Amino acid sequence: MKQLAKLFSAQFKMTFREKQVWFWSIFYPVLLLVVFLTFFGGMGDDGSFKAKIAVVADKETAVSTQLQTAMKQIDLLEWKSDSPVSREQAEDWVKEKDIDAAIVLPDSADAKQITLLVNKEKQANTTVQALNGILNEVLHQMNYAQANITPQLKLGIESISEGDDRLEYTDFLLTGMIALAISQAGLFGMVSMIEMRRNGLLKRLMMTPVSMGLFGLGGVLVRLFLSAIQVVLLALIGVLFYGANLHLDLLNFVLIFVVGTLAFAAIGFVIAAFSKSMDAYFGIANLLSFLMMFMSGIFFDTGSLPEWIKPVSAALPLTFFADGIRDAMVYDRTVLTSQFWLNAGVLAGWAVVAFIVGSRFYSWKAEKR
Repeated sequence: MKQLAKLFSAQFKMTFREKQVWFWSIFYPVLLLVVFLTFFGGMGDDGSFKAKIAVVADKETAVSTQLQTAMKQIDLLEWKSDSPVSREQAEDWVKEKDIDAAIVLPDSADAKQITLLVNKEKQANTTVQALNGILNEVLHQMNYAQANITPQLKLGIESISEGDDRLEYTDFLLTGMIALAISQAGLFGMVSMIEMRRNGLLKRLMMTPVSMGLFGLGGVLVRLFLSAIQVVLLALIGVLFYGANLHLDLLNFVLIFVVGTLAFAAIGFVIAAFSKSMDAYFGIANLLSFLMMFMSGIFFDTGSLPEWIKPVSAALPLTFFADGIRDAMVYDRTVLTSQFWLNAGVLAGWAVVAFIVGSRFYSWKAEKR
């Protein structure tokens, strides 16, 4: 135990001596969490949808007046001006992005078209799509009224979840960011292996009475310690500042946490095996982190990915790790579920294969200078 404690202390110092480890393992996940939860979690308000609009009505007609009355009753619409403005003014606001869209109303009794004027840069975003749906619904109701038709069917929406009814996107994003942070601790945390190989430290250690098994165990404990810091830090930020709801199954979380940490530490070991310098190491780690970040369902559900990307996403370790963390922290699933064993099994497979590959190709000799 005394030797293990000394080896743990030495590897801890070597790992945290690198400033880039601090950035990629601690600061960067916190920064991403704050940015995404602020923009998508509704910090500082109730998180409800709002769209800022302006109305163009060159001439007041019965139709335009009726439309304005109907739209002013929709709480989701925020009016830039209480009264209609000129098309020139509305176009300026749209171009300058002061409003989300301008609604051009009919200027005569015979005109049949209403125009939604939007900025081309925002044409495909969710706010514009929502506005389009709102206006279509208003027009349908007016058409029904004019034709004296009473709709027989209507659409109702109910939201359900595998977990607690209070679950929100904030909870989904927070747990995804926790999985991402732990994965980055493994991907970027093995950079010390480059320096140890460069100066021949490992080669010399093998010639001493030091147990290499304990040396490896010390490195694993450093990874677990760093990952535990990330989990606590990100969870506190999410719960205290963004109102996240967590429903923890402790045994599930501990097991998936350990297996996932080992898997990404092994992948970091593979990166070290094929990197000749720290610059090369961080380049490969950054590339892998970037790809997994957007293809593993960290920010959005993988169901929204293009069909040709889904098979790639289904093979990435971070996909299964994020699902496992969510099962343990959000959906309160136990280790008795098949989903747990799938996630843990895939991660364990990645850990074993990555460790074998890393051991096969990692050079224990000092680099020639």
